[in-house]
Amino acid sequence: MKKNDLFRVMNFTEKSEIIELSAKIEDRYNVLLLKAPQKMLVMLKVRESARNSLFYAGEALACECLVKLEGNKGFAASLGDDTEKVRAMAVIDAVMNSELPERSIVSETLINWEKALTAKRAYEARIAMSTKVDFNIMEE
Repeated sequence: MKKNDLFRVMNFTEKSEIIELSAKIEDRYNVLLLKAPQKMLVMLKVRESARNSLFYAGEALACECLVKLEGNKGFAASLGDDTEKVRAMAVIDAVMNSELPERSIVSETLINWEKALTAKRAYEARIAMSTKVDFNIMEE
């Protein structure tokens, strides 16, 4: 799983599930905090569609964390102020950067979360499309 997909899935997965998966790893291995979870501000870059140019829309609150697990670093950053979830995400990233036996279990879990997320988005899209109004039909 690519890094972009990894963090997209983790960001949209429930906090309790992320923490539960991380706890299973932390029960077996020692996690060293290289950079404790902390809040920060990030600039939001937005693409303006008419001119196709980038501009900064403002700042947003985010969290970041850096951990080390069995010699492998893990990093996570996420919008919002949930330091517990970001720490757990960093632990999961460290496992994905390693060759630990738990990597296959974590990878399988992430793939299942991704499937559930895709199904949820498809369901929400179907609901939204069912409320779509066709103005051409209304003129007839």
